[in-house]
Amino acid sequence: MPDISRVKAFLLQLQEDICHRLAAEDGGAQFAEDSWQRPGGGGGQSRVLRDGTVFEQAGVNFSHVHGDQMPASATAHRPELAGRSFEAMGVSLVIHPRNPYVPTSHANVRFLSLRSRVLIRCGGLAVALT
Repeated sequence: MPDISRVKAFLLQLQEDICHRLAAEDGGAQFAEDSWQRPGGGGGQSRVLRDGTVFEQAGVNFSHVHGDQMPASATAHRPELAGRSFEAMGVSLVIHPRNPYVPTSHANVRFLSLRSRVLIRCGGLAVALT
């Protein structure tokens, strides 16, 4: 089973690496950062590059949230998960290039840990070009 602190460190470094490389590729704009807290537990870092040379806008966000029970929207199709505590973290990005012939891209890397009497952990990756 993955160590949650190592997963978090990996995802924070991933966010840092992506931001560094996008800013270098853009050659002009830098990322602005905003930290936030979730009232139910956890928080994250939102980073946005705006009005760049290559990128009209690029967002690279990290979140690490937790709670005593899964949200109803998460258990609607999986009622056996209701009542379990959870911890979720991930990096998501959306990139809008200035060039209209280059597609917008969106990607997520996620990690989810659920608890009841037994610990369940899973991860995932999703990428979309539009």
